[in-house]
Amino acid sequence: MNHYLGKQLPHNPLALAALYRDGLGRQWKNQTEAARALANFGVRREHVNRAARIGSMPAEVLTLFRHVGMFDKTARELLSLQRTVGLDVLVQRAQAISPEGRSCADIVQLLSGQPTTVRPRQSFAVGASPLLRAAKYAEGVANKEWSTLADASARTGWDESRLSTAVSVAKLPAVITELFDANRFTTQRALDLLAIVKLMGLSKVVRNAKLLHERPTRRSSKEILNLLVAGDSAPDCEVSASRKGTKVTVSFSFDVSAARHCLIDVSQLQMLAASVLRNSVELPR
Repeated sequence: MNHYLGKQLPHNPLALAALYRDGLGRQWKNQTEAARALANFGVRREHVNRAARIGSMPAEVLTLFRHVGMFDKTARELLSLQRTVGLDVLVQRAQAISPEGRSCADIVQLLSGQPTTVRPRQSFAVGASPLLRAAKYAEGVANKEWSTLADASARTGWDESRLSTAVSVAKLPAVITELFDANRFTTQRALDLLAIVKLMGLSKVVRNAKLLHERPTRRSSKEILNLLVAGDSAPDCEVSASRKGTKVTVSFSFDVSAARHCLIDVSQLQMLAASVLRNSVELPR
């Protein structure tokens, strides 16, 4: 509750307005009681009062801010406009505005009757690198262009699912992500990497990534993923991982002319798999 659309509750009039409306008559009887109940979140009565007045504005106006959100400054400007030009004029202007590609400042400027230029809609190629996409998303958050994945997707046309994958990969430790060429790292490889981390555990993947940094050489993304699974495996055993949907298959290939292990039964294969993956979980017998 403290955060909504990436902003703290006292500084998010739309979220606070919705919260105040939902709790009115049940959790509080008036604005003073609401401010007291939400004091731990930094909310004061002036925040509640401003949010309540914003929340009572016509849907034609509020819909313009559905994706870009609203700040304290925006709310104050809207309330000032309402007093200056009147609610009817404000609604008429709102009906003529397309919020596509506009910031909250642009929308307020148009509502005030001043012309503005539409910012070119950003696009990101379908095959673009998740690491580059995540960096662009983080830059937009820092510049307050958007504050959620859904917001960024609506503003730029990025696929929200791909963006979510990109952000998840970017949150992995740098020792892992720095192994990959950001310009060549695809969404499919990003999904493979996330699946491998979930399968093996982050600490094991980090350990194997450190081993790769100690042996720098040119590798493809697929080769890196396989080595993140294999770690310091036996030289006569080649480990590879493949993903289909939510299922990951780990394969072991052996050079029979140089094999040091005789794979006679399942028990021996289990022991070898445990050795290769250094699995900390005891395999069932």
